[in-house]
Amino acid sequence: MQSLRVFSKIYARKMISSSPTLVLVFLVSLALWQMIRKSSESPKSSSVNIVQADLSLIADIKTNVVQADFKGTHGNADGSIDVIFRVYRKPIEAKSTPGKLPEIDMMNSLEAPTQISPNGTVLRLTAARTAYPLTLSSDFLINTLTLCPLQTPVDYLIIVHSATAYFQRRRDIRETYGGRDLFGNVSQRVVFMLGTTSDSMTTRLIQHEALQHGDIVQGRFRDSYRNLTHKAVMGFRWVTSHCPQAKLVVKIDDDVFINTFKLVSDILPVYTDREHHIACHLRKAGTSPIVRGKGRWHVSEDEFRGFNKYPFDHCNGYFVIITADLIEPLLRAAWVNPFFWIDDVYVFGVLPTTVGSVTFVNIRSNLTLHYSNGKTCVEKKGFNCNLLAVSQYREGGMETLWYSLLSNMSDSLMTRYKLFQNS
Repeated sequence: MQSLRVFSKIYARKMISSSPTLVLVFLVSLALWQMIRKSSESPKSSSVNIVQADLSLIADIKTNVVQADFKGTHGNADGSIDVIFRVYRKPIEAKSTPGKLPEIDMMNSLEAPTQISPNGTVLRLTAARTAYPLTLSSDFLINTLTLCPLQTPVDYLIIVHSATAYFQRRRDIRETYGGRDLFGNVSQRVVFMLGTTSDSMTTRLIQHEALQHGDIVQGRFRDSYRNLTHKAVMGFRWVTSHCPQAKLVVKIDDDVFINTFKLVSDILPVYTDREHHIACHLRKAGTSPIVRGKGRWHVSEDEFRGFNKYPFDHCNGYFVIITADLIEPLLRAAWVNPFFWIDDVYVFGVLPTTVGSVTFVNIRSNLTLHYSNGKTCVEKKGFNCNLLAVSQYREGGMETLWYSLLSNMSDSLMTRYKLFQNS
């Protein structure tokens, strides 16, 4: 045993003196593994999983590299040898790639791959490879684990795309048409999709909101207009993993009011039994121009090259009904379709086209983008108003529409829907 120990020490000396690079790679790999293992550990509760992280942890660990300086060796009295390195972590510097642009123009979607270094500096990373939605595999910063228990039926699920600072809008939805115990004979769930914010107070308030209501999902991307595609893909992924029993899925923006009575009476009985259907404010193939040059809807010349109009059907995404069988295929389609920042085109055009055999139903006549029109319809016709959804949020507007609906409901309708009998 003594001879084996002596041999090991001699061998170690020779290995270090002859292959210091090999030793460096081994130790750096070990340090990197330790960092990744620690970064993946996060506190969990029984219902809501919130990753406690400051801004330095919003960026994925892959955006940081470990570097080490080899300092030398030190022989000890017992014959052992200390190998000395200075190991530190340094953010990857953004580098522009010369030559032809990749399939997706990264300069047109800089906010999508934006990362945050440990010192809080925003790094705009360009890439030489095709970009895909970040939320296909990234961890949730906040996840709700018991909103849809697998043994509990869910007749329809509403996915709400919400901005981080819009606490009032989310509160209005919960207190009006989005109440979990609204119907005694229909099970509905509402989940809010958010990105991240650099405002620490807003971050803490969102964490408190998530713990209080258990209906928040937050992804590892900056919440911004050009990152809505990441948010939508995250929603499909969450439904697939955490609410697969939903019979129907409705995607909305947080400025939309839904006439849930019309949804339950007219939509649910029809679309629950349909397959590969999407109902929305439809934009037919070849009718929506692709905006070049400058402006809010600017699209790079390298995207949809050779087209001046979008060559497929797609939806205005403020209110979209999706049959449950489509959610997982749409998510799979995102793995093979490069990122495109206009979410309506990507999520409800590119992905369904990839899936194939999707039937679009135009329900434009049952939707309005004008609050005043919706208010007039609800106040005059009550339950008989033909509108499924009213867009364009106004403070106090959701309560106004909601109580107009309730005040016009007869006792027979209240009994039919078993309103508030579970509350």
